[in-house]
Amino acid sequence: MTGTPIDERELIRDLECLGSVLADDSFGEELYRALANTAWRKAEGPDGRLSLSWSRAEAVVNQLREREGQDPLTLSQTGGEGEVSDRIAHELSRLGWSATELNTSREDPEHRSSGRRPPPATAPGTGAEWQRQAHAEADEDQGAE
Repeated sequence: MTGTPIDERELIRDLECLGSVLADDSFGEELYRALANTAWRKAEGPDGRLSLSWSRAEAVVNQLREREGQDPLTLSQTGGEGEVSDRIAHELSRLGWSATELNTSREDPEHRSSGRRPPPATAPGTGAEWQRQAHAEADEDQGAE
C-alpha cells in the first residue's frame, strides 16, 4: 500500500523558496532528472509519495523558472531521468523531501503525467495508407543514394 498521493503543489510550493537558484540552467536540468523517474516522500507530510512523468517534471521545472524570469528548458527525454545529484538531494532534503527509486515495472496510479495521450489509431496520418506512403518514400530515398 502506497498511502495517500501527495499533491504536487506541495512540492512546487517548497521548491519556490529556493528562489534565484532556480534560474540556473544546470540546476534546472539536475532538478528535472531528479523529479523524473523518482518517487518523492515528504517528512511530516501525508503517508504517500509523489512521482512525476518526464513531461510533468519538465513542466514543473519550467514553471519554477518562469517565476524567476527565465526561458523554459527542453528537458523531457534528455537522459539521466531518475538521477538525483548531491546538490538536488541536499536542497530537497533541507525542504523535508527524500527520494526513493521508482518501480517502473508496473502501472503506478500515483504517477503524475501531463494528461496527454497518443492519438487514436483512426487519427489522420496513423492508418495503413499513411504507413504505405511512408514506406514508399523511404524506399525511394534509399534508391536515390
